[in-house]
Amino acid sequence: MKKIKHYNIMLVEDEVLLRQSLARHIDALESGYKVVCQVPDGQAALEALRTEDIHLIITDIRMPVMDGLALAKNVHDRYPHILTIVLSGYADFEYAQEALRQGVFDYLLKPVSREKLESTLGKASLLLEKHFQLEEDTAMVGKDSQEIVDYVLLYIRSHYMDEVDFSELSSRMGFSSAYLTKLFNKYVGHTPLKYLTDIRIHEAKHLLLNTSLPIREVGEKVGYPDQFHFSKTFRKLTGVNPTAYRQSPPETREDLS
Repeated sequence: MKKIKHYNIMLVEDEVLLRQSLARHIDALESGYKVVCQVPDGQAALEALRTEDIHLIITDIRMPVMDGLALAKNVHDRYPHILTIVLSGYADFEYAQEALRQGVFDYLLKPVSREKLESTLGKASLLLEKHFQLEEDTAMVGKDSQEIVDYVLLYIRSHYMDEVDFSELSSRMGFSSAYLTKLFNKYVGHTPLKYLTDIRIHEAKHLLLNTSLPIREVGEKVGYPDQFHFSKTFRKLTGVNPTAYRQSPPETREDLS
């Protein structure tokens, strides 16, 4: 995994004051992001991408020369590793939704609130950290206990299909796994591992009832590459093995928990 100092953001917006204001808001969040490039339109963005190392693009939809949707499509085709977020007004809301269908990560409605900006960048971090590791993880600096727990809950929901190492995750955030477990017990009522397992089994139930995937593939898709371990865990939480659950009458499934 590549180590970097921060996630690099490119802002694409033809309104200079709005662009500068957004850059200040991002820097003020101290969330591991840095605005390293600002350009006025999509064509200028594509030219800058030839030399700039960018992880995330925030672009307006309506711009001269090349608009945000055309830029997003070009980025998706040429630089699939770069996440794109579009800015839109209420009048462009349908365009923003179309952008999501075309591979854009998320959209922000103008005027952009600090809370929505922070939430969207937090979700983007969960994808970026699959490929990059910040040399000094600043995401949790200054955060209170509830914010830490909320971050880890979102992380688990986004990574349940992967191998999750809570010791490594805790270390990156600057504390021990024992402290994370303590916070989880206080705010969630059980351990992070229990929450992860519950998410995985919940998703496995959905796949068993709504797909014809083999049991082995269902296990792999929810984070259990070992079929025996998957079946054992599933039976422990539901009382039956995956095959029996799939074949059970609908009226009995609510009792299998």
